[in-house]
Amino acid sequence: MEIDLTTEHYSKQLEQKDAILQPGIYNTAVAPFIDCGGNQSDATRLLSESYVGIPSMVKAAADSAQLIGVDCQAILRDTIKQTLLENFDPERVDAKLITAEGPVSMPWLDTLVEDAQWRRTIYDLLDKHPRCEFLNVAVMRMAESGYKDEVARLRTSSNYVKVYSLILGDTISEIIKKDDINVDESISDLVRVCCEQEHFYLYAQVLLRRLYEDFESPSFARLSKELEKAATSRGYGELVDIIRTCANDVPPQLASALKSIKSSGQPTPGDLITIYNMYKSNAPPNVIHIREYDLIILLLKMLFVPNPNVHLRPEMVDKMIYIVSYATVFNPSRSSQDQMATIQDACDTLQSLQKELRSNQTGGDFTQSMGVILESLRLPVASMAVLLWIEYLSTKTPYYETYYRSADIPLPHHLLDEIAYQHPLQRPQVLEVIEHCLSHSYENFAPEILQTLQKRWIERLVYLVQLQYTIPVFKLVKRTLSDADYSLTVHFVTLVLESADPPYSIEFIENTVDILYPIADTISIVKGFDSVLQKLADYTLSDTANASNELKDRVSFIMHKCRSRKRPM
Repeated sequence: MEIDLTTEHYSKQLEQKDAILQPGIYNTAVAPFIDCGGNQSDATRLLSESYVGIPSMVKAAADSAQLIGVDCQAILRDTIKQTLLENFDPERVDAKLITAEGPVSMPWLDTLVEDAQWRRTIYDLLDKHPRCEFLNVAVMRMAESGYKDEVARLRTSSNYVKVYSLILGDTISEIIKKDDINVDESISDLVRVCCEQEHFYLYAQVLLRRLYEDFESPSFARLSKELEKAATSRGYGELVDIIRTCANDVPPQLASALKSIKSSGQPTPGDLITIYNMYKSNAPPNVIHIREYDLIILLLKMLFVPNPNVHLRPEMVDKMIYIVSYATVFNPSRSSQDQMATIQDACDTLQSLQKELRSNQTGGDFTQSMGVILESLRLPVASMAVLLWIEYLSTKTPYYETYYRSADIPLPHHLLDEIAYQHPLQRPQVLEVIEHCLSHSYENFAPEILQTLQKRWIERLVYLVQLQYTIPVFKLVKRTLSDADYSLTVHFVTLVLESADPPYSIEFIENTVDILYPIADTISIVKGFDSVLQKLADYTLSDTANASNELKDRVSFIMHKCRSRKRPM
């Protein structure tokens, strides 16, 4: 009976489809079947009956497909890759290929490393499973086999210091090269590389600290702050505090006060006095400890944005202004005498501005305040305070309901233009204020008056475009005006195209088309709008633009819609 069961076991293997084509079938099934008492003729019959010829049929189909231009090898590779991405089990793979002594012998891995398609597949798998030991071994092998540059361009973490260093170094290098407009899009890459595990975060922060000390570039300090935010949001808050205190050599009292402010969001008099006394001393701590955007904005809001829940004593106002001034204008390259004079000048400017804006909480005396406000704008931190005050005035008070006249450009709008012109680095904040005001629901406005106010906000966006702050503005328009009155979109595009002449960048054309394409049917009723678009269309359809066929088709579609049925608005 036992022999029959064993024979039956091997019979099932011989009965599987195309068993005869399986590697080693003789040693694994035929010979054991005969050894257990099976007949050779039965083994031959089972192999014959189970033969289907699927591989042969697949090859025949592939050969036929190749005759009509189908790349069967590419299809096979893509299918295998997709199957791996969907079903890869890092724990099972590590259990099979990684032992306590290290990786098992994998001579086949060298073949994969030399193949560009397989390298790309392994990179994609590592992005999904950064803690898989086998994948880290494979990427390490790639780095050692001459593909360091390729590995460095990955944007994921790695358990191997050599690989991680390559990736982190390349990520930081790429971010530092970018301007402020594009850097935010790359911050997520840095976060993914550095915040997967605590030791990755520690390594990155120590490196950024060293770079900051060696090159004295605020860019490295900013990246460090961005990592702190990301790590805190992922539950590493305690580690963030420890590293900040140790790596930056923060005095314990100062660290305690800053941590208290950060956790509560509301500075206490004790915290402010501690910070003030330390930076007023003969041996103040490094300015980097208080040169933090969130802290400065918090203090500016307390000083310049009216809040019935915040009551500031005059002596505390002076201390807060000194802290803000020191944090924003201190420059270690200045002499001690120049340093004191610069800080005092900033304090005087902020004190005058604070007194003026606090006494004009609803904008009733705006004209009388303009002299002090305009004079203060030369100081970047003062212009930031004015920005916060303008947003408060525009969204928290009835200023526009009371004072807006459709024939005039509102005074806050003039100030926004001036800030954007004087301080290029504050254009993102200007754009943010405009976005909040544009989406704000103003009450007690006749519809036609409200529309003129919204067009005034649109004109502020156009001015930012004229200052070359183009792509962020286009992205805002795509994001916020898609559900708004189409006339606002038409107003924006008209003003932009009237002020811009060819050559246009592909990105400019693509963003303009993205804005107009969803409302192509609607803009056909706007009289004369096709003539506004003609200049853009002519350039896009010319050989000079090097536009893709898809982009040309979209432009042609929009122009066709504009000309299809002209009716006056």
